[in-house]
Amino acid sequence: MFNHSSPELTNKTVAGYAILHRLGVGGMSEVYLAFQQSLHRHVALKVMRSDYVGSQDHEQRFLQEARAVASLMHPNIVQVYDVGKFDSIHYIAQEYVPGSNLHAYIQRRGALPLAEAISILWQATAALQKASSIGLVHRDIKPDNLLLTPDGEVKIADFGLARARGQSQNLTAVGVALGTPLYMSPEQIQGLAVDSRSDLYSLGATAYHMLSGRPPFSGETPLALAMQHVQAIPVSLKQLRPDLPDSLVDIVHKLLNKSPEERFATAAELSRSLRGVIDEVMGGSIDKMIPFTGLVIEHQRLSNLAVTQQLQQLATEQNKNIRKGDKRAWAAPLLRAAACLAVGLATMGIVYGVTYHDLFGGPVTGVGVPRQETIEKQFALAILENDLRHWNAISEYYPPKDAVSRNYYLKAELQIARLHIEASNYEEARDSLRKVLTSGFPDTDKVIAAIANIEMGWIERRGNPDNAFAEAFFQKAETLLSELSDQPDKRQLILGSLPRAIRVAWDQREMTKQTTEAATAS
Repeated sequence: MFNHSSPELTNKTVAGYAILHRLGVGGMSEVYLAFQQSLHRHVALKVMRSDYVGSQDHEQRFLQEARAVASLMHPNIVQVYDVGKFDSIHYIAQEYVPGSNLHAYIQRRGALPLAEAISILWQATAALQKASSIGLVHRDIKPDNLLLTPDGEVKIADFGLARARGQSQNLTAVGVALGTPLYMSPEQIQGLAVDSRSDLYSLGATAYHMLSGRPPFSGETPLALAMQHVQAIPVSLKQLRPDLPDSLVDIVHKLLNKSPEERFATAAELSRSLRGVIDEVMGGSIDKMIPFTGLVIEHQRLSNLAVTQQLQQLATEQNKNIRKGDKRAWAAPLLRAAACLAVGLATMGIVYGVTYHDLFGGPVTGVGVPRQETIEKQFALAILENDLRHWNAISEYYPPKDAVSRNYYLKAELQIARLHIEASNYEEARDSLRKVLTSGFPDTDKVIAAIANIEMGWIERRGNPDNAFAEAFFQKAETLLSELSDQPDKRQLILGSLPRAIRVAWDQREMTKQTTEAATAS
């Protein structure tokens, strides 16, 4: 048994899912990042909290969510892969979306740019149109349940309150809050029958929030807030955002009408109106997703844990080989040491001097690098071998096509540059660092970018202390370090990872700068 405050399932295996890290806690469940061992993929594993296990109503609601989403196949809806029970643990395995939710994104950025907001509204509308086509009402549309990927994709999550039109309302007695007052429709607040137009109201409240930077209503208590939705008129979006086109403002306010009859009749009708705005404002280019600027994602830290797990798994396998007298069993202590170091090293893709051979199986390239079944294991192999062939194999086998593979690609290129610097191959190092700095990926980790800028500046400055290009790279690194001023652990990670010669040069530059600034001030 476990409770919502204890990460007891981390590092355990449930029905073939190796649990890596807890992602969050909901009303009646916990969500973990897990690795499905049979299909070699990451999943979000939703597990019913133990204090609800044994309650027929809660177990029915949990199963209902899985069945509801399983009937929806759409690119803008989080997919369900599996549902089951393992011992006393009820679980739903669903698509893992590396990124952030809309609520966290708004908190970080405030009111969103017009193009991003339209893209989010357009994709969420498409998802609701699909749900409505099979008679499903989500009942809890809100920014927390709209997941964003760095590529610009939007996925609706958490159909835990979803119900088919006309389905019995008995489940409302379970005691779980149905809907969120900040975004709940008037008819839902009043306990009246709801249909897809209720979801459209909640989507309108969500759109209002992302366009203005605040929800349409507020209140000192949940009841006072709820009554605002029933009785009050929101401040005009045009007043808060004069730059918004009238056509979009009209759409949002129509969605927020108190009477369902005065809203759009269907998500399809809303989609047609949005297409008019897109043609007017964006030249019809919405079919190409718009990457979300500055999206903070968790996959970098989580992917490091996955690499660590691969190393630990290999160490366990080698312990078994020791007992069997396997000739390669000598590597187990090395693997255990690598596993202990992997989180710190893998954070930046910077590794020192671990060499080891022939423990990984798989197809071999022309240069003799075995392909691994996951990118995490490919990265773990590169950490252990730490040579150019193995680091280059990461992008060869797993091109940077999504947020996770791009993260590993950048780490690999950073390490390739490090190996070239150590060998005094500065032109080759410059090429790898240039790949990092010009990748244009929307989700590049600031830690990686700062290290790459410092190392590139050091290379450009070699033999020419006054090189203007070098100073430009150093200044960019300073900007990144400044942006991380509230995260001293990451600043320490950046500076502590630099090779000694580069760190000395950076510290000397900082001291010279401080001396100059002090002299100027006096």
